[in-house]
Amino acid sequence: MNRVLVVRSSNRPIPLECAASVHALEAAGAGVVDQTGSAEVSLARNLALSRALDVLRKPEARPFDVVLMVDDDMVFAMRAAELVVAHARATGLPASACYALANGSIPFERLPGGRFMGGLGFVAVPVAVLASLATRSSVVTTDSGEAFWEFTSSASEAREDGTRRWLPEDFRLTRELGGVDLLPIAIGHLKAKVVMPDRATFEALTGVPS
Repeated sequence: MNRVLVVRSSNRPIPLECAASVHALEAAGAGVVDQTGSAEVSLARNLALSRALDVLRKPEARPFDVVLMVDDDMVFAMRAAELVVAHARATGLPASACYALANGSIPFERLPGGRFMGGLGFVAVPVAVLASLATRSSVVTTDSGEAFWEFTSSASEAREDGTRRWLPEDFRLTRELGGVDLLPIAIGHLKAKVVMPDRATFEALTGVPS
């Protein structure tokens, strides 16, 4: 893992399970770039990846060759990270593990040619691919003066039939990267659920229909 740079954005306390997964990568030699404080997801992605590229370009930087994007609610084994990183190195293309959303759906959509656009929860991106995207991206400056590359954004776009669809920042970024290879590697996704009182019990205790 000593040539892997983990990139993680968060705007909340990081769950212990995710922290432990990332700590295991650090213990195995990975570098980590944490980006915090932005509630706007597109901005957070752009800042995190820009800071990663800044680290990679420092003369004293270790020879990182893969950026591993990890969302702050992912739970995974070391083997999962090893496999997606190995695939990215072998192919020179981004690779993702497979995970589900709270409703059980898998957030990926097949692109023409067979690759996928979708979630950024656990994606290994070769440094050369990210650097190439930077050359095609605009440079923006925050109000505080921090410059970053606009790798992605959330916006609507036209369909072939003239209607419009909303394309979130993760789908747009994976498409701009040329799509990702979706590997048969399952990892966990922490999702809190709201639990409501059972209707019959509620009515029996309060005397009021729910």
